[in-house]
Amino acid sequence: MKGISRLWIAALTLVCAAGAASAQTTIRLASPAPLGSVWHKALKQFEADIKTATGGRVVLRVIGAAQDDEATMISNMKIGRQHAASITALGLASVDPAFNIFSIPMFFSSYDEYRTVRAKIEPTLKAKLEAKGLVLLNWGDTGWVYLFSKTAVPNVEVLKKQRLYTSAGEDAFVQLYKQNGFNPRPLPFTEIQSGLMTGLLDAVPSTPLATLAFQWYRNVPEMLDMGVGPLAGGTVVDAKVWNAIDANDRQQILTIARKMQDTLDRDVPQQDETAKAEMVKRGLKLTKPDAAATKGFRDMADKFAVSMKGGVVPADIYDLATRERDAFRKSRGTK
Repeated sequence: MKGISRLWIAALTLVCAAGAASAQTTIRLASPAPLGSVWHKALKQFEADIKTATGGRVVLRVIGAAQDDEATMISNMKIGRQHAASITALGLASVDPAFNIFSIPMFFSSYDEYRTVRAKIEPTLKAKLEAKGLVLLNWGDTGWVYLFSKTAVPNVEVLKKQRLYTSAGEDAFVQLYKQNGFNPRPLPFTEIQSGLMTGLLDAVPSTPLATLAFQWYRNVPEMLDMGVGPLAGGTVVDAKVWNAIDANDRQQILTIARKMQDTLDRDVPQQDETAKAEMVKRGLKLTKPDAAATKGFRDMADKFAVSMKGGVVPADIYDLATRERDAFRKSRGTK
């Protein structure tokens, strides 16, 4: 009998071990990335690489979320409907307003400048996410924002007359626009097209890729050839799901996530130019502001930035980013 008991114990041990070995963590990741875009392709590669690197112990499922805005994707993570999201800074700002640092118009003047500052402030931003139960896996930019409009916008005075798209639910931003003399029209992201077609909107700040992918350029065939700033993005995962993954697998995933970030850093700027060139072929017109208009836009951006500090953008992250940006400019001998 003792021998039989030992055999049963051994068999149960093998069954339990086999069950543990086959345990699998599935992470459902939502993203608004347009199908076929550099961002979406990078996510699909991320999905494949994680499965291979972890031997199937961790499976990432990239799911479409075209009907959800980014704040909803974050809310879905809180109730377990999704476990991760690859979204823009607009969505990350719904977690913590520190991410609004990336929404200050013309605060950054180049990708090099922006990415240098991003690296400097990353520890602070990661800590803010972790305090809300999220882990930042990587950054994932989606392009440089420009103004697309129904008619040419050669200067600030004309811009202020435009019915300008702003994200729904961002009341503080809406008030800032109004205080600075603009005409903001808050709408959900999913209603931009209908807003353009029905006359609710005259102008949309957007990246060339999004404007091409969603066919908005058909309704806003003019582009102000003066960059507003980067549309930053990142991939976040629920901390409880993340911490349940084996430590070695987590390290593998972080390595792959960094590879994805490097890919986007390399490919996104080219994506901007390719999308812009394609729209020009289809009739998009570019307006380059003259020196006086350029100064007007920059002066307005500076005024806007000051009005954001301590309100929409927490003062500590504003000061940190400004200090690092100015240090970068000093090192390059630029203003």
